[in-house]
Amino acid sequence: MSETPYLVAVVDDDPSFSEAIVWLLRANGYDARSYHDADSFIAQHDIRAIGCALIDLRLGEDCGIETFQRARTHGYDMPVIMISGHGDIPTAVKAVQQGAMGFIEKPIDNTKLLADVASACAYHQDFCARNGRAVDAIRVYDLLTLREREVFWLLVNGKATKELAADLGISLRTAEVHRARVFGKMRLNGLAELVGASRYLTRA
Repeated sequence: MSETPYLVAVVDDDPSFSEAIVWLLRANGYDARSYHDADSFIAQHDIRAIGCALIDLRLGEDCGIETFQRARTHGYDMPVIMISGHGDIPTAVKAVQQGAMGFIEKPIDNTKLLADVASACAYHQDFCARNGRAVDAIRVYDLLTLREREVFWLLVNGKATKELAADLGISLRTAEVHRARVFGKMRLNGLAELVGASRYLTRA
């Protein structure tokens, strides 16, 4: 485990369940926090912490998948493991298809939970080291003009400067200027970093 304990969010509207999971995680060296609804999780959880989130698919009036998606748009990049009841497996599979790292079925197998959390936290630490943080990528992407965003996504898709100039109907010199501004505003040092940043972004 890292020198600073991984932070694990437990997002579930059942207080007794949350308390039990938080106790288990803390007993195994994690910094665990419980949230009983989507709003408190998104408003209060440390967006820059390395760790993961456990989110119940049936979260009171909230939907676990919607909570997961909302967190992503706010810049949360930690892996999410969905907690599902017996009848929720098809929905849990849908969540994985939409980007969740996996799901754990209730009643919880503590050994599996700890193994999945360890894997998710290690993945998050490595992924952020290679690709930066989502909140930073979103912030600087918002600084791009509409044309610069077009250039950004063409570069992500492997277009050379000459090709993107042709696609956009602009001169090569203008394309080079836009390309330089994209890298400058987003503080990227190469195409690999640009592609890494794109993993946090949604093309409008």
